Amino acid sequence: MQIVNFIINHWSDILLVIIAVASLVYAIYKKDLTLVRKQLFALVTEAEREYGGGTGVLKLASVITAIYPRLPALLKMFVTEKQLTKITEDVLTEAKKKWDSNKKLLEESEGT
Repeated sequence: MQIVNFIINHWSDILLVIIAVASLVYAIYKKDLTLVRKQLFALVTEAEREYGGGTGVLKLASVITAIYPRLPALLKMFVTEKQLTKITEDVLTEAKKKWDSNKKLLEESEGT
């Protein structure tokens, strides 16, 4: 009964704390995800250089295997393998556009 009275008397404070914690977790999640996307760009570029064309499944597996241990603990709790695959495919799409507009990005990673 005391807990119910406490909740009734302090519901606005409790709600404020919940919102603050949720906002903090979301901010950390988004920042970590941005850093992961940058790492994925480098890994996707390296996989393209290493494996070449026609090896999409192998490159994807290589990138996912390389990125998972680097994921922050918070992301590991919330990001599934399916979501990580989707993020990697999105990064690959962006990378292809950058490679097409700036050929040196891929060439320099190839060492040519």
